[in-house]
Amino acid sequence: MPTRNSALWLILLTGFPLVPGGVFYNSNQSAGYIRSFDRNSAIDAADIAYYNMAGTVRLPPGLSLDVSNQMIFQRATVRTLDNPVLGDRRYASDNSVWLVPNAYLVYRQADWALFTGLETIGATAVRRWAGGLPSLDLAGKQAAGYGGGASLRIAADAGAAAAAAGATPAQSQAAAAAAGLDPSPFPAGSWLRGAACRVSPTFALALAGRLVAARQDCVGGATGACTCDDHGHDLRTTAPLLLDVTARALGYSGEVCLDWFPRPGLVLSCTCELATRLDFRTTVRAGKDGGGRFTDGRRARLDLPQVWRCGLGWQASPRLRVSTGFKAYLEGRARMDLLDDPVAGIEARRDYGNTCEASAALEYQLDDRWLLSLGVNVNRIGQRPSATLDTSLPGGHANYLSLGTGCRYRLSSRLRANAGLAWTGFAHPRRHADAGDLALRGRFAAAGVAVDPRKEYDKRYLILALGIEYQLPL
Repeated sequence: MPTRNSALWLILLTGFPLVPGGVFYNSNQSAGYIRSFDRNSAIDAADIAYYNMAGTVRLPPGLSLDVSNQMIFQRATVRTLDNPVLGDRRYASDNSVWLVPNAYLVYRQADWALFTGLETIGATAVRRWAGGLPSLDLAGKQAAGYGGGASLRIAADAGAAAAAAGATPAQSQAAAAAAGLDPSPFPAGSWLRGAACRVSPTFALALAGRLVAARQDCVGGATGACTCDDHGHDLRTTAPLLLDVTARALGYSGEVCLDWFPRPGLVLSCTCELATRLDFRTTVRAGKDGGGRFTDGRRARLDLPQVWRCGLGWQASPRLRVSTGFKAYLEGRARMDLLDDPVAGIEARRDYGNTCEASAALEYQLDDRWLLSLGVNVNRIGQRPSATLDTSLPGGHANYLSLGTGCRYRLSSRLRANAGLAWTGFAHPRRHADAGDLALRGRFAAAGVAVDPRKEYDKRYLILALGIEYQLPL
């Protein structure tokens, strides 16, 4: 009986994709994908154990191996705009990921195939913000005394100082409001087993089950950003705001893939990946709960959604292959209670909708050794702006545009090398006012001052992928 035994590692650190996918997925699973951005209908290499598992019955008889690594250079930014407390600032996070491995092995004989693989289907790096984040800076100011009873004296002094400097009454009120903020808080590994077989000359079918072990970590902190304010109030005794939280879950699901080969050189593939229920339990270490944002022992769902992948590939000539693909991530139907944040007004069932992406690729066989490829991917994220917080960065999910190019070079009759270079990121920076901005707007409005604080989010990736393919006839 043919089986599939695949190990996929999922690490949900901040719930963001590396390359376009759903909110919790990424599509970059091989060097072949990076150079083309479209592999849903591919039938030429072992990495289709992920992209088109029914197509493994069309690989050459024997063993096929595909091993690759991706080096990802990431940059995410948050800008505060018209913020009366923090000013207009730009926060940046530059993190390089040097090791994102992928490995696939396929054994095919007659009308069936066995295959196994290692993939990374979630975030792969801790994102560090050396200069802080807007909401953490604001929380640090609050922790340092901007709030509670001390705020009355601080605000009065700030307002008096502004008036003495010649400020208008409205400007004095704004200075007092900025100084006297209230203390409201601001807010996996997967193993699969299955089978693939050709059920007729024109159809192939694959089934798989999977076990998902997911982990989400959040570690960080904010110190009092104002240990001694402009009016001599000594606030150096305030404890910092700290986070050290882990959530773990285990779930089960399956998937099915059907390929249709209506004529030579034409492939139509469709894969349904079932939703995976993940019931997370939160652990807070040493009381570092982010000022009450996290609760030790809390249980909440954050399911992996159902995913549909379709692909159409056409060998237009002996040298030219054209393909296109579509993916739908049904996040609007998944339970994601873990993302609910009453303080920020986020309700996952309302604020998260379905994500979809489309792709297209051209591959040209230059000669008997060189294959050149070019691909594009466009992605429409289903998350509403209202569900974006800077602490979930690089949240601020916007629609993505991705471009990939590269080549495959035949080193020998059995060995081929892949190289891919890709750029991906927000098609346009996303601006909006989050819960903290709206709260600031309300506090200043209560003092008779109109302000319009907002944030601008952006994200860019440059990816270099290298890999080898090896084929051993048996």
